[in-house]
Amino acid sequence: MGNALIALVVAAGTIALVRVIVPALLHLAREKNLLLYPSDPRQVHTSPLPKFGGIAMFIAFCGGIALSFMLPVERFPEEIERIVLLVTGAAIVASVMLYDDLVGIAPLPKLAWQILAAGVMIIPRLRGEDHGLVIEQFNNPFGGTVELPLIAAMLFTVLWIVGMMNTLNWVDGLDGLAASITLVAASVLFLHTFFRPDGDPQFTISLLAVALGAAVIGFLPFNWHPSRILMGDTGAMFLGFALAVIAIIGGAKIATALLALWVPIVDVAWVIIYRVLNRRSPLRADRGHLHHRLLDMGWSQRQIVLLFAGLSAALGVASLLIPWPELKLALLIAAGMIGVGILAALARRATPIAEGQTTNT
Repeated sequence: MGNALIALVVAAGTIALVRVIVPALLHLAREKNLLLYPSDPRQVHTSPLPKFGGIAMFIAFCGGIALSFMLPVERFPEEIERIVLLVTGAAIVASVMLYDDLVGIAPLPKLAWQILAAGVMIIPRLRGEDHGLVIEQFNNPFGGTVELPLIAAMLFTVLWIVGMMNTLNWVDGLDGLAASITLVAASVLFLHTFFRPDGDPQFTISLLAVALGAAVIGFLPFNWHPSRILMGDTGAMFLGFALAVIAIIGGAKIATALLALWVPIVDVAWVIIYRVLNRRSPLRADRGHLHHRLLDMGWSQRQIVLLFAGLSAALGVASLLIPWPELKLALLIAAGMIGVGILAALARRATPIAEGQTTNT
């Protein structure tokens, strides 16, 4: 069985699993009244919706990985151990955030659980084992590589994973937005690992990106505007965690992931700075995100989602086509400056609604 056919089988199986789980969740939510009623100015839905649809993507992702193990795919023991770490960490994230969606968790305990899930990835290295996931080196844009001491590498790895989780969670403000961005990023990671310039594909890593992207494809029709179900923190945090780990599980692909996710990253960084400069807590939610500002200007949800996805795809493709690290760095800086300029201009047009509730979004 060829690699392309294996990837297709994994994708089809994952999509089918999501398409079975989501209707069951919709039925359960209506029967048990597990619905989120619109009561916050930041919420864009106008009718009660289930807020825990992300668990379907997690289950389907795990199902896709399990299916890949039933197919003729050769894996090294170290790869299997790292996949186990990925699934374990993702299970912690999905379980805790599902509880948060249904019951609620304060911001600091939620952050502690995020750090714990990220910490699972590095525990084997603390024991002196090789299969832990630690970003120990990355390409220097000006030549060579940068080597990090083990402690610094562990801290950077945890920061990377937790940062990606919160980036996807913060951008999950419109129907289909976080899912669309994740689909773009997963596709870029698949292309990066499947079609390598040296002709030696990292196929087992490609299958992880396939399973994640397929889980999103299966979920997106239910989450596209007008949405029938929300992914909640369960979905957004899981997607961010999975993207962060897949980006490093087969060797650091930080620049590739950064470019594919650069639009939401710049937005999150701007919102934090804007809130601090205006003497508000960075965790105090408002309508200062780019997607909220565009919505207030009269853009439709679909137009905004397509804009974000299109920009993410353009930057992601650029990361694949540009072979020079220094040019990638220049593109990151240029895109960041343009994004900050746009956000600053939009900030002068309207003042976001400050909310009295402290949240992670």
